[in-house]
Amino acid sequence: DLPIDIGVKSREEALKYVQVGDPVTFTLGVTQLGDDLITAHALDDRIGVWVMAEAIRIIATDPSRRGRLKAGVYGVATVQEEIGLRGALTAAYGSKAQVGIAIDVTHATDTPGVDEKAHGSVKMGQGPTLSYGPNINPILNGIMESAARAVDVPIQREAAPRATGTDANVMQISRSGMATALLSVPCRYMHTPVEVVSRTDLGNAARVLAETLLMLSPETSFIPQ
Repeated sequence: DLPIDIGVKSREEALKYVQVGDPVTFTLGVTQLGDDLITAHALDDRIGVWVMAEAIRIIATDPSRRGRLKAGVYGVATVQEEIGLRGALTAAYGSKAQVGIAIDVTHATDTPGVDEKAHGSVKMGQGPTLSYGPNINPILNGIMESAARAVDVPIQREAAPRATGTDANVMQISRSGMATALLSVPCRYMHTPVEVVSRTDLGNAARVLAETLLMLSPETSFIPQ
């Protein structure tokens, strides 16, 4: 349903420039909207990598924080999440981690035409979200809530009554299982070339993640009582 004119007259001429399976995309880039928002393609889930890297930077560049770290931390940028969580499946298996925190985007519902009664209330600029449901370890979520309070970051809550469809899904059931949480950044217009996120939400998500990592230790039990 979407013809793309590349200025040729025949199939034979077209095949000089493109082949079956060649990807096509929009002219892309990052644009700032106002003081706090940015728009770009593939913020889902490039910003997950940024939040992960920034959390590690926060710990690594502060001697007082580095001294508090008691857990081994693996920062993994996974591939093929959208077509079956494939990168997370192999990474979780290979790392043998006891805890897995997926970092992703979630739908911001503060845009025209979205029914909050059907989709929940998630607002841009009001903090990252934590998901609650059977895919999520409640003890780990409690630690993340405490971490958010410790660094004075607001947290929004999302109900997730099924497997979340994020990397958290396969991390939870890797090997004999790992305690799993999902930290998400509100995103408008997901899966378009103009996804929008708040830089404040990004920074706050990294701060919560960093503080959560500092609260974990080999003695932490994730078995609900």
